[in-house]
Amino acid sequence: MKKAISGERALARLLLMAAALAAAAPLCAGRARVVVLHTNDTHSHVDDGIVAFSEIAAERARLEAAGENVILVDAGDYVQGTALGGFDSGRSVIDIMNAAGYKVATLGNHEFDYGIDTMFANARRAAFRTVSCNFVRRDSAAEAGRLVFPAYTVVTSGTARVAFVGVTTPTALVSANPAIFLDPTGSWRAYDFIAGERGAALYEAVQSAVNEAAAHADYTVVLGHLGISPDCAGYMSTDVIAHTTNFVALIDGHSHSEYTGSRVRNAAGKDVILTQSGSYLGLLGCLTFEDGQCVSAGTIYTRGDRDHNVDRLEKELAGAVERQFGVQIAEVPNALCSYRPGTTERLARKQSCSAGDFSADAIWWYANDREGLACEIAMMNGGNVRADIPAGAATLKTLRTMQPFGGAIGVVEASGRLVIDALEFGAQAAGKGEFGGFLHVAGLKYTIDCAVKPSVRVDATGSWMSGPSNGVYRVKDVQVYDGKVGGFVPLDPNAIYRVVGNAFTIVEGGDGFSMFRSAKKIENGLVTDYLALAEYAKAFAKGGGELPSITSAASPLASRRGYPVNYENPLGSGRILIKGVR
Repeated sequence: MKKAISGERALARLLLMAAALAAAAPLCAGRARVVVLHTNDTHSHVDDGIVAFSEIAAERARLEAAGENVILVDAGDYVQGTALGGFDSGRSVIDIMNAAGYKVATLGNHEFDYGIDTMFANARRAAFRTVSCNFVRRDSAAEAGRLVFPAYTVVTSGTARVAFVGVTTPTALVSANPAIFLDPTGSWRAYDFIAGERGAALYEAVQSAVNEAAAHADYTVVLGHLGISPDCAGYMSTDVIAHTTNFVALIDGHSHSEYTGSRVRNAAGKDVILTQSGSYLGLLGCLTFEDGQCVSAGTIYTRGDRDHNVDRLEKELAGAVERQFGVQIAEVPNALCSYRPGTTERLARKQSCSAGDFSADAIWWYANDREGLACEIAMMNGGNVRADIPAGAATLKTLRTMQPFGGAIGVVEASGRLVIDALEFGAQAAGKGEFGGFLHVAGLKYTIDCAVKPSVRVDATGSWMSGPSNGVYRVKDVQVYDGKVGGFVPLDPNAIYRVVGNAFTIVEGGDGFSMFRSAKKIENGLVTDYLALAEYAKAFAKGGGELPSITSAASPLASRRGYPVNYENPLGSGRILIKGVR
């Protein structure tokens, strides 16, 4: 532990020294023109998006050759998301970003997915500077905390100086594994994110950093992994802008949204440019600053040219992953959908979908048929269903891309009341938006009545505290499958059920599912998530060829009388009914 802390402090000192040196020279008088290229939520989609890192590098070089001052930055969530990131815990992704010429990045919540030590190792590996004005370290439970990374850095391009203030969503405390932020005894948070009541302390931290940064730069930009999702209320990018002043633009991330050049009023009533370029390298954002203002905001469609060095690194990584994960294990006649077909709408975070059903069925089957653990219920959080399984060949790479965390599957014993509370918490955004904790289920059916306003009580981090404040649940008609009767029967709130699920959720309380702290832990490392998918896929009956065929009729669960399996329907098997949507 001492070595890890020492490395962390050494990294912080180096980054602080770099920021100080960058800010030391006097400001230029002319406020020169500068172009800021930006990405966010690339999630290790190195070259399978609309844009590739090698194309971004080529576009940066082209603009520089045309006489532009160019700075390339990222707003977080870059090392995790596909098999390419998980292959070596993000190291190769960092190498590719270094080669592409990134100068600054802020921490997204998924930078923590491989653990604190790996996060620091990746930050040390990065040639670009890591900034976050609200990520702090504490040596005792009583300590207020000190910044782990510099709050900001100043980048010079030509004669233009741009200050980038980093901000990381405080919801990282629950959207990453909550346990990694604790001290070795597990009794208090050694790492924390400044947030405060309704975001007040976050706004103060941003304002303090902005005021200091602005004294050293021609332009001050907030680089925020914040987003505009309702579950981040108080910490959204729009909230931060509305409560602060003294910067001209906020480059956003986290919600995977596409908005370029939106204008949001700050605390002084002035317009601030807010921009976010989607996700998975679907867009390359571009801001142009001149004469103290942001004069244009939009996207650049690259011309297909590639930087040869970055292209080589991309191909080397893709080849290594293909060699390790490229063996075909099944055929997929119809895509298993986590997105609404033909759109970027993430069904897995808001309603039933075929990929969600498949994920829940896989761990339910694995726990029962492979391990004999007699689990009545399976739950899979939508945030762990991150991609479609396209029609065609299913490989380990395909499955690892769908569930890229490589997380453990766990088993707990919980009362029916706790199960209902978990479903209610997961349904809090249903009918109005997305939530990574939306629960896909196997062995279970339930209804969400969106006419009932969600009122579960949560703490400042968004973690569950208790059931609805008015006592009225929007989750209704919860039923559990009973093989003896060949159908579903009402869930008994007082009975004890075995539940299998993502250990991140049901064992470690991730995504805010703190109600599971009272559950009895049976297994914490049953199998890795994508390997459960693989074993389930292998258990399907063969199609016309030599490999299993992932169809409803071929599923090993098809023999269960009265159990709904419909993988051909992108919207799932009807286990989750949503009504009352206006």
